Amino acid sequence: MADAQLDPKALELLRMLDRDRPGAFSEFVRMFVHEAPELVKKMEQAQAAGDPDALGKSAHYLRSAALAMGATGLVDVCHSLEHLDAAQLSGPDMPVRMDELRRRTRDALILLLQEVPQI
Repeated sequence: MADAQLDPKALELLRMLDRDRPGAFSEFVRMFVHEAPELVKKMEQAQAAGDPDALGKSAHYLRSAALAMGATGLVDVCHSLEHLDAAQLSGPDMPVRMDELRRRTRDALILLLQEVPQI
């Protein structure tokens, strides 16, 4: 996790929401912590089933959420998985890509939880 970090500008924007609606930042982190593992699971299932459309949709959704939360490493991994074709899903590099997805998701969750320890 040495290279993992959150985008300070994204965190600043999220914290600004707390000024207008206290607890909003924690709420967004809570939603991300709940949804991200489910999306990774859907992506793993789609990859195993050879369904590039399902993988792409889940990758897009997770990428969007990660971008909002400032998890740039996860954004990059999701972007790389968004537009794969069926042949690529069974390619020799997919285990490495999926491991990277899981690692980046874990890192993002840990970092975000450290930002809001009251969750």
